[in-house]
Amino acid sequence: MIELRDVSFEYPEPDSKIMALQHINLAISEGESIGIIGSSGSGKSTLLLHLNGLLQPVGGEVRFRGRNIWEKGHNLRNLRQEIGFLFQFAEANLFGQTVYEDIAYGLVNHNWPEKDRDAQVGRALELVGLDPSIKTRSPFTLSGGEKRRVALAGILAVNPKILILDEPTVGLDPVTRNNFLELVTSFAAAGITVIVVSHDLDEVVRIAKRVIVVANGQLACDGPVREVLSNRNLSSWGLEPSEIIELGSKLGLVCAGQPILNVTEAVAAILARRWRDV
Repeated sequence: MIELRDVSFEYPEPDSKIMALQHINLAISEGESIGIIGSSGSGKSTLLLHLNGLLQPVGGEVRFRGRNIWEKGHNLRNLRQEIGFLFQFAEANLFGQTVYEDIAYGLVNHNWPEKDRDAQVGRALELVGLDPSIKTRSPFTLSGGEKRRVALAGILAVNPKILILDEPTVGLDPVTRNNFLELVTSFAAAGITVIVVSHDLDEVVRIAKRVIVVANGQLACDGPVREVLSNRNLSSWGLEPSEIIELGSKLGLVCAGQPILNVTEAVAAILARRWRDV
């Protein structure tokens, strides 16, 4: 669905230019769940902003369904309807007098018929697990988790084919964070293409089947989640291994002959070892 061909990007500075991306080649297929990780300043957020045309590369091409999104005549508004983007602290961008007004904003902006808007807002609220009665409330009276869900509902209302989330759980308490991750995981399981940037590798494990590492504006690694997060080079890319993966490595735990990836696999590996020891 999305392809980056030799994409480079630089931020202009008063006396120089900063290369944020260097010759990125990347293909994303329909239905994938992808985690993008990297240290602060690695270029991962800049990469995200290229995927739906919020930044234009200085070199190379960004293609969606085989077409260069920056060629003359390409409709970026339609592209942004198909590729939904949830920014960090997206709830800070809520502005409507009611939740309904905020969720319906994208529908109005994309010229959805007025007769269809009520149904789409109701469907979006259901998708994010909020009661329809909330649509008459002011978004500023909601909890942090509810605001995050309303922001997500505004994206889902226009039926995007791809969902991009930049640090989606930052600032949430543990319970709300867990509930939000379950919500995102359900979208990935339903076949929506999900791309998430996170500093929390345990979070990436829960959502992604494929992981891309960005380091110094380049793709340092790209592969299955277990393979990438068990890579010995993580520290050289400015990343710390997941705590559970690191524990498994120190204890020599494996599941089906592979390094463990999560708590469930760790428990199974420990129980299997205990049985053998007995």
